[in-house]
Amino acid sequence: MGSTARTVLVPAATVVTLLAGLTACGSGSGSPDAPSKAKSTASPRTAAFPGKPPAGLAGSPAWTVPAAPGGASVFALGDAFAVVTGGPGAARPAGGPNADATPAEREGAKVVEFRDARDGRVRATVKAGDARVYAATWHGAPALRVDVADKTASDGMTSDKTSTVSDVYDNRGKKLGSVPKDEQHDLSDGWVVTGKGEKVAPAEGGGPKTLEAHDDVRTLQAPRNREKGSELRGPRFAGGYGFSREEARTGPYSHTKRLVVTELATGKKAWTSSEAGRPDGAVPEDKSKATNAVAVTVLGGDRVVLAWQTEGKDGGTEPWVLSVNDLKTGRLLATGPVVKAIASSNMREMSLSDSDPVFYVTHDPSTDVLTVSGDRSPKWLATAWDAKTGKQLWTQADDENLFAPVASGNGVVYGFTDRYVQDFSKPIAVDVKTKKVLAKDFEADRVPVFSADGHGAVALDEGVFVFAKG
Repeated sequence: MGSTARTVLVPAATVVTLLAGLTACGSGSGSPDAPSKAKSTASPRTAAFPGKPPAGLAGSPAWTVPAAPGGASVFALGDAFAVVTGGPGAARPAGGPNADATPAEREGAKVVEFRDARDGRVRATVKAGDARVYAATWHGAPALRVDVADKTASDGMTSDKTSTVSDVYDNRGKKLGSVPKDEQHDLSDGWVVTGKGEKVAPAEGGGPKTLEAHDDVRTLQAPRNREKGSELRGPRFAGGYGFSREEARTGPYSHTKRLVVTELATGKKAWTSSEAGRPDGAVPEDKSKATNAVAVTVLGGDRVVLAWQTEGKDGGTEPWVLSVNDLKTGRLLATGPVVKAIASSNMREMSLSDSDPVFYVTHDPSTDVLTVSGDRSPKWLATAWDAKTGKQLWTQADDENLFAPVASGNGVVYGFTDRYVQDFSKPIAVDVKTKKVLAKDFEADRVPVFSADGHGAVALDEGVFVFAKG
């Protein structure tokens, strides 16, 4: 007999009226459990933090969550934090495929508490069967994705089967939508791609649109992953737009590629790098031998950061000039500094994944400062700059340790300074405007995630600790 995994939404008492009748049903058959009230945590227990508090945060926690037997993970969702623990009987794995996974990414049941960032009050609790939990966005807003697996055991003739559904929740624990996770569906920022990548539709429902540009999709760049041995895949969509490439010239020996920005609501091309405002120093498109421009990240839903070749190389390392452009029109808003990184190579792209990063990038909303680190293989060196004016604030010298940014908030940027193959280590915290080192000699699990109002949270063996802005 097969087993069915389900998710159950349990609204907190303080928001019963808002969430009454709302259930979150995962994949599989059967009716959802009826919602029941969860105790509102009016005054979460505050425990002493082991060691020095993270840079950029207050000297002692505002609230804490006690340690869970199997550990916990924490995610920032706007004005809330989501605390993820295992289900009943959860324990830390001693070995096997889950040994190095975070509590959120391990196999098994999950309990997710959506808590107010200021005081820790529980807004809602979601219980899931065999699930994995990830940070996500939903039409630009921070969200949480819970991938729920439904396993059907073999009947003796057929093999075991597993189907997975991605349930997405907002910062109050409300389920926003459910999308099958398989080769026919690709979920990103509240949009679902179907039909072999040719069509896109809102995940909450609506008619699909045919994408004019659906070949050679480019994901955005991302921060360095906190976990060992893996890269964070940047989002495919952001701000209601998608990113791809196309040949800029035709001919048997032409490999120059332009960036294409597509409006998802219509499926039509909005603009290309050929039409966009180009910063001074960018090599002309007809002088490039590979990818002329790369989409780095989207800021606030209406600005896109681009990197432009300055030499037009096909492979190797070259300087890229950064810019901030209007996401809807491509109009140039600011010209940023030059950052060295590996140039796009037609040969390299045939052998490596499309999601291999060229840059690591973080954005501190409190200062509107970007920290961009370029891949110089194997060293990553960072530059910080003001996204509004384009002014460079600092850059690293060639003889400094690498710096791969992981998180930014409250005027502080955290990043790794050492690397062995794909394992990055030795995080430090620096002032995002001056490069002054604020903290060092701490473990990666002490790098906080930041809420919209500047609270920071870390999940340790001793529990989850949340600090106000320092």
